[in-house]
Amino acid sequence: MRSGPAPSHLLLAALLAGCGGDPPPADTDDGTAGSSSTGPATTDASPTTTASPTASSTTDATTTNDATTTNDVTTTGDPGTASPGCGRAPPDPAGGIIVMIDAGPEGDGPRRFYLSRPADYDPAVPHRLVFGFPGTNWVGDMIAPYLGLESDAVPPMTDEIFVYPDPLWRDFDGWGNLGGWLLGPHAAPADGNQDLVFTEAILDYMEDNYCIDPDRVFVTGHSWGGDMAQVVSCFLGPRFRASVPVAANRPYWFEDGDTLIDCPGSTAVWTMFGQADDHFNDQTPGLECRDFWLGERGCTGVDAATPLNLGDAPDECVEYQGCSATTRFCLYGPQYAHQIPADYFAAATMAFFRSF
Repeated sequence: MRSGPAPSHLLLAALLAGCGGDPPPADTDDGTAGSSSTGPATTDASPTTTASPTASSTTDATTTNDATTTNDVTTTGDPGTASPGCGRAPPDPAGGIIVMIDAGPEGDGPRRFYLSRPADYDPAVPHRLVFGFPGTNWVGDMIAPYLGLESDAVPPMTDEIFVYPDPLWRDFDGWGNLGGWLLGPHAAPADGNQDLVFTEAILDYMEDNYCIDPDRVFVTGHSWGGDMAQVVSCFLGPRFRASVPVAANRPYWFEDGDTLIDCPGSTAVWTMFGQADDHFNDQTPGLECRDFWLGERGCTGVDAATPLNLGDAPDECVEYQGCSATTRFCLYGPQYAHQIPADYFAAATMAFFRSF
């Protein structure tokens, strides 16, 4: 069902045509109970930088095959594939920083994302790059602590960089003015290609200015951000190794009329959804996302699954068999409603990403 990888801009151009599918109810969940934002706000403590297209080169890129540990912080020791930014001095300060880039007219021009890189970043070591997409009316520096990918729940490694993109506030027909994502050509009223172009612009910026392993780029997201994680896993599949969408809507963005689209690439997908999701009030969106990826990856079937022993029951999370790429699903406990399963999400997600 898959052809060999093609240049991502050609794949994107081929896929982004037409519009169809019935819109679902608007996803207006704010990501965390009791917290919301009415505009593209950021915390006052977050500095801002305007990205330059290039950074000066200071060293020749080198790699090592030996895992290293300093103050209990570990690197994988995998030299990875070197991006053009290897050997260059990083253009942005360490820690959390808001970066501005120009995504061009097709990506809605100047756009922002929250960047978190280690203080001891080594420009000679190819790094994993992890995207985290926020839900409705949230921005990158709000979703970062909620997802907890860099929290104490996750053993730290020095060869990882995290980016958390900001959505734009837009008028969605029938939904109102919301901070949310455009989900490709089949997602009316959230149809549009601009956020896919924006995502690629972030990828290009990071690979040009930082030492990134292009074969180890990952994505997660919650709620509307989970929708976006699913969408980039398909439309930008050749550029993402693995994906963990959480609490996403039903995959109407993959419906071209009565036909399901075919996704390029072979992104591993681990879908998570709540047994008692109180935003959708139904398990159907999660089950439909699961079934899409089971079909897309040619898995043996829903009953051919191995329990992962996470959560409240051994089979709360499973890995399916016979798939062309790793395909997993969690139907997590009712106590989490529409939120992430906080007892294992961050550690399990990062362990999954680090397995590649």
